[in-house]
Amino acid sequence: MIAFSVLLITILFLGACSGSDVANEETNDSSSNGGDGEGITLRVMDWSDSTRPIREEFHKQFMEKYPQVTNIEYTTLTQDQFRDTILAAVRSGEAPDLFPPPLGFKLPALVEDGWFQPLDPYVEEGFYDIFSEGLLAEGATMINGEVYAIPMDVPQMGTAVFYNKELFKKAGLDPEQPPKTYAEFREYARKITEAGNGEFYGMIEGGRQTNRWAYTARDWSAINGSGLSTASPVSLMTGEAPYHTDAVLDVFDLFAGLADDGSIHPQTSGLSAPEARQLFANGEAGFIIQGAWNIGLWNKENPELDYGVTAPPLPEGERNGSMNLTVTPGLGISANTEHPEEAALYLQEFYGGGFFQEEAVKQDFNFSVVDGISEEYASGKMLEFYEIYSEYAVLAPDPSSKPKATKVFSEYTDVSPNVGEILQAVAITGLRDYEPMLQELSKKTDAALTKAIEDAKANGEDVSIDDFTFSDWDPMSHHNQE
Repeated sequence: MIAFSVLLITILFLGACSGSDVANEETNDSSSNGGDGEGITLRVMDWSDSTRPIREEFHKQFMEKYPQVTNIEYTTLTQDQFRDTILAAVRSGEAPDLFPPPLGFKLPALVEDGWFQPLDPYVEEGFYDIFSEGLLAEGATMINGEVYAIPMDVPQMGTAVFYNKELFKKAGLDPEQPPKTYAEFREYARKITEAGNGEFYGMIEGGRQTNRWAYTARDWSAINGSGLSTASPVSLMTGEAPYHTDAVLDVFDLFAGLADDGSIHPQTSGLSAPEARQLFANGEAGFIIQGAWNIGLWNKENPELDYGVTAPPLPEGERNGSMNLTVTPGLGISANTEHPEEAALYLQEFYGGGFFQEEAVKQDFNFSVVDGISEEYASGKMLEFYEIYSEYAVLAPDPSSKPKATKVFSEYTDVSPNVGEILQAVAITGLRDYEPMLQELSKKTDAALTKAIEDAKANGEDVSIDDFTFSDWDPMSHHNQE
């Protein structure tokens, strides 16, 4: 444990140092469109770096239509950087006009803390009718029937497997037969690494971002039956933390094997997700685990890249669950903005203006939250991804849909090191004594949730672990949130 602590501190220190450089040069991109010191400036912040070119064109069109807005300051960050930056901005009273809640934070708690204001007084009547069913959900985007935020995209499957077909050929692998099991994935990665002889490797990851490791551990274990999701720190089926179970341990064993084989790109520890995406496009790795947002960037910036997309592998080739996705809040209006009317106009044009949503799908960046657009415009690799998404991902139960459960999340304190931090250490620092650490993580997570429930009860909430358990839910199917 002492050795791991030293390694983890080293990782975080190196990540912080390299993160400052990347933030200034790439991931902390900030742009101003127009503006000469007159008129209104809207400040927008999120982590949607892949759709930045479309967003900048949207900003130009928006300011032409609404000339009272002469400047839009748009900042994109990695998700880890966004969390730290927005927390500091809100605390200092410098929050942007429009921004999403950080991942892992519950909208009801943020509204209670004064982060956001309801959209209803500012948007046009009928605006909400354009969205796909289920995306304006109580506890996720709505509180007591009032909408506070709009999802930026449909719940994302961010851990599909992209693979380089050219490197498959060089390693003697069939580019039309991607791996289906953990054993095959490890074997393919090893063969690609051997064929590369130091020029390319089996896989690459945005290894500096702990959230990327956490997503893989959560999603890949979920399709093996762990019950993990973004909605709860414990299994949605059992109400207990499953980090010590085979579903999670199998994922850790796989990545320990990949690291032992030398199949993980040696630069992984210092890379952000966008940097890893580019090195994959440069032909330096056979696999990368990311989402559909890569497709449009590669098709535009690396048209020579011959790649495929496939579902995550399975331990024995047999599914026991699904990727348990939940609605994320998306863009909301700051409670302290001086320009709520203009911010609402931004939302109406962003979603219903006839440009951004359509272009994001046509240019293969995102699936749209606006009803019918994805079905009309998705094609090629985007359509392939959508078919995998439709088969492997479900809308899972969300305890936040129960108001009394949201009070528990306000009391809950995350356990550290978390599953992402532990998997990061396994993949890039050689940690192998991870089983007792995962057992401890399960115990501490259960204890933290129990304490949060007891604290909520002490404050008058009639809540129990039953509010976090959905034992009658079939994890192969969408959950009826009603």
